[in-house]
Amino acid sequence: MKAKFPDGIEYASFNEVDALFKIEQKCFPGKISYSKRLLENLILKANSTTLVEKKENVIRGFIIVTYRQGSLTCSVETIDVDPAFKNKGIGLRLLKAAEIEMVQRGISWSQLEVSEGNEAALAVYKKAGYKFKEKLEGYYKFEHQGTCNAIRMVKSL
Repeated sequence: MKAKFPDGIEYASFNEVDALFKIEQKCFPGKISYSKRLLENLILKANSTTLVEKKENVIRGFIIVTYRQGSLTCSVETIDVDPAFKNKGIGLRLLKAAEIEMVQRGISWSQLEVSEGNEAALAVYKKAGYKFKEKLEGYYKFEHQGTCNAIRMVKSL
């Protein structure tokens, strides 16, 4: 059974992969961007959910959540908001919509990793109720927001 999301948020479709890849490249330029092949795998083949936020048929952002068989914890793989639409609450809306599906799937915990230097994302996650769990030294192979360190955050659903 598919979850019911707020207006403007829906499941991603196969024909939207190219648009999502373009947003990914804008959000994470250069070597830190997911390859198109990896993004396509996450969206279409992994045990995951991908939601898009649209207005007037323009995709403004997306979220990918991955699930492990038999686990009560899921992982927010990425939240990307097209830089042209930043500071409109899109990331938070996507996260809250994804949590609707998480609960419907029987998930108890959501976790994510975010660059220690990504203050905007850290603020969104804190606002959504995520709490600091641990600092991960050297988590990223390439610098994200000036650091290779990440912060793991969790939320009880």
